[in-house]
Amino acid sequence: MANHKTVLKDFVGSFKKWLSAEYSSQEINNLRIDDTDYPNWKAIETYFSALLAAREINRLDDEDLANLLYLIARHWDMGRMIAWLSDSPVFSNLGDLSTDDFLILAKAVSTLDGTEYDDAKSQFAACIHKKIDSLTPQLEIILLDLYHSNYEYTKRLSLLALARHGYPAIRTLIKQSWETVEGEFHKIGCLEAIHEYIKEPELLNKYLELAATEPGDYLQKYVVYLKER
Repeated sequence: MANHKTVLKDFVGSFKKWLSAEYSSQEINNLRIDDTDYPNWKAIETYFSALLAAREINRLDDEDLANLLYLIARHWDMGRMIAWLSDSPVFSNLGDLSTDDFLILAKAVSTLDGTEYDDAKSQFAACIHKKIDSLTPQLEIILLDLYHSNYEYTKRLSLLALARHGYPAIRTLIKQSWETVEGEFHKIGCLEAIHEYIKEPELLNKYLELAATEPGDYLQKYVVYLKER
């Protein structure tokens, strides 16, 4: 294959050049952009397919991984590079992304700073939640790093993944989430984790009582739904 460093730098540079031409700095910083409009996704997807076929993700250095994960983040709404929108067991719709290579990418993204990677972190959290069946020590570290992201959606998906996979300190994490993370959707995630995975009626009733005084129409509708079950 072509030199990964050069190819990935060129892809990211071209994408950012297009962004600057299409959007203001404020829109870019706030991620108020439509990534799907980028005209050269086909070339990026073709490269990614070849990268998977050649099994060369493990040859990428930190800079290469950061550039690839930037592209994955911007590709989030299409869900082909990382198949996070699908419930099927595959990690990518563009080729055979092995579990080992998926974990290389997940570990790398969990350590990256910057809002430009938020949409990549949420994709990996979603895949771990839906597509992996057991919690290894490596996965636990990755999920906890993702949980401590500033992006609420990633935090919520990581919490659900940890709950599904039986993280031993999940009750402490739910308490921390409930008390420190603002927003009704995160509280819905806490209730979902208890209802779907922990399955302790006493604990659920405790949080339903707490939720009854919280604002948010969606939260209150979910509380009614759970109480009626």
